[in-house]
Amino acid sequence: MLNRRNWVVSLIAMLLVVSLTACTASTVSVPNRPIEVDVNTAYEAQNKLAELLMLGSVEWSESEFSSLVSVLLDQNSGDENPVTGVHVWFEPNNQVVIRVALVPGLTPLGDSVNLAGTISADAGKLAVNVSALGIGGLSVSGDVLSLVSTQINAALAGIDIGLPISVSTDTGKITVSLEM
Repeated sequence: MLNRRNWVVSLIAMLLVVSLTACTASTVSVPNRPIEVDVNTAYEAQNKLAELLMLGSVEWSESEFSSLVSVLLDQNSGDENPVTGVHVWFEPNNQVVIRVALVPGLTPLGDSVNLAGTISADAGKLAVNVSALGIGGLSVSGDVLSLVSTQINAALAGIDIGLPISVSTDTGKITVSLEM
């Protein structure tokens, strides 16, 4: 009986280890720059799309972009949307850090998910490639990152320019330009 119990405990421990192989103890840290997210800022950011069409480029601050994404996500999601807001920090060389605020109590690991990656343009739409994800003191890697990237890109599809564009970032801002 003792050998059977040890075998079952070993099997359960092995399954737990295998299921957590994509998790480590490091996290994604966010920059120490405050971002205000509100509906009026989202409307201002949306109005700036006209600049892109008239002038060939548009520049959004972190607050404008975060507000636009948060409002679009809220408008295009159902009542069961677990996301309460999105904060996006821009760094040079198209690097982005994203904090997704979750409904309080949704997960025992915390009320936000931090992501790091790059932002680019694909077929007239903005696209994010997530390279790191942290939640509640754990860092997640592997196939989960491509699933998260897919979900983020589905949310960003609401910012469909419909024309060939390029993207560049610097500290605190993103510039989207029409490709001529």
